[in-house]
Amino acid sequence: MDGIVGVYGLDDKELVNKAFLATGACQHRGKASTGLAVGSGKGIHIHKGLGRIAEVIDYSMVKVFQDLAPTAAIGNIGYTKRKIAEKNNAEPIEVSPRGESPYRVVITMDGYLIKDDDLRAELDYDYSLQTDNKTEVIGALLHKYIGQEGISFEAGAKLLERLRGRATFALVALVYDGKETSLIALNDERAFEPFCFAVIDDTFVVSSESCSHQRLNGITEREYDGGEMTICASGGVETRRLFESPLMPDIFQGVYFGNVASLFRGKEIFQIRRELGLELVQYYKSSKADIVIPNPESGWGVTVGIAEGLEKKLLPALIKLPQAVRTFQEGERQTRTQEVGLKFGGIDSLLREKNVAMGDDSIVRGSVSEGGSVWVVYNAGAKYIEFWISYGPMVFPSFKEWHRGPACLHELAVQRAFKDDNPYDKSLEEINRAVAKLAGVDEVKYNTQENIRKVAGEGSFQALDASYPIDEVFWPDWLKEEVDRCTRCRAR
Repeated sequence: MDGIVGVYGLDDKELVNKAFLATGACQHRGKASTGLAVGSGKGIHIHKGLGRIAEVIDYSMVKVFQDLAPTAAIGNIGYTKRKIAEKNNAEPIEVSPRGESPYRVVITMDGYLIKDDDLRAELDYDYSLQTDNKTEVIGALLHKYIGQEGISFEAGAKLLERLRGRATFALVALVYDGKETSLIALNDERAFEPFCFAVIDDTFVVSSESCSHQRLNGITEREYDGGEMTICASGGVETRRLFESPLMPDIFQGVYFGNVASLFRGKEIFQIRRELGLELVQYYKSSKADIVIPNPESGWGVTVGIAEGLEKKLLPALIKLPQAVRTFQEGERQTRTQEVGLKFGGIDSLLREKNVAMGDDSIVRGSVSEGGSVWVVYNAGAKYIEFWISYGPMVFPSFKEWHRGPACLHELAVQRAFKDDNPYDKSLEEINRAVAKLAGVDEVKYNTQENIRKVAGEGSFQALDASYPIDEVFWPDWLKEEVDRCTRCRAR
């Protein structure tokens, strides 16, 4: 889940600084790597490295890039592509054709591609792929179709057709044709990944999130529908929708991953989370809590709604410590559990002898309780913990985890809670009790899918009901068997 930005503006003396600021606004989407690429009438230049944007790009680098008289720039905040971040996979990435080409393509992407071995084999004769990053594969395909169709909407349509049903993406690319650098923005037909644009002081700015536009004192014009493409060149800026398919935005990115001030399908993310908290209170109605606390930081939004609905004090009794590391992307559960223990500190004077309602966005693997926030709250003297969860019980893994095999299914908290059984034919109350026992809390209160849909709208709830944006032909066999098992259990 990278943060990506594209900026295009002729004679904009602040273009590179705008790209830097807009990209930095997406820092929450990744901490593994950062990169900027700028394009002018003379070519494309790239600077990238491991770490956060302030660690990789400083003012002197921004000034050097601006002195190149750029017309376009793209930026990336990288979510690690491997267990260990490596510079080789950092973005933006330049495509490397084996033969002569009139085009240079540099690309960055937020998204995922399923089973790319056949595509790599197809591209191997004409392209030298330098990384194991799926962005490079899609970039090579884009270069191939631009070679056939020029910098055009036809090239974008060919890419969409080739990736249909097996990839979700929002991408930005710089294309140099020997005379000028153009900017391309394109997303998949289902609009699974967040993607939006604005024109700010005559400069076009496209981003993973609308917080980039706010950072530049602009207002988001709109979020992209599926299969939309923008081409920015000296002749102007044009956006077209190339294909029309039912939209399937990733609801989880609104519930969990996005900046609270960003828009998600036209609605502020903070308000989505707050309303999910209110819906939880409406559904469960009762609580033993004396106080309400958030599981920082993703639990803040839902907890505001919980406290409002329960008419209880909202207190910051659990704090994230300076040495905290991001654990969502850690695949090994034991390592994740150990890392969670570094994240939190509790305030004894607020928690001692209290019944606590703690709000959080989701329970994925459940390691939040194993040496993490739940332990800290009890250790600070809390008597009773209700764990209120804005999302529903996650019984299937994200498709972005499928490459890890069945382990990504079996490590889910709900699956572990029913290790010798299955969660599919259980009531929400039974799931709540089982996960509460697993997590070591007194109560768990999951949200319902109906409530989530009411607040966030229609889209992909992949972990709740296997409503994947990926065609079933690309599903792994073990997942097909598990979804079939779920269907049979729920039909009884």
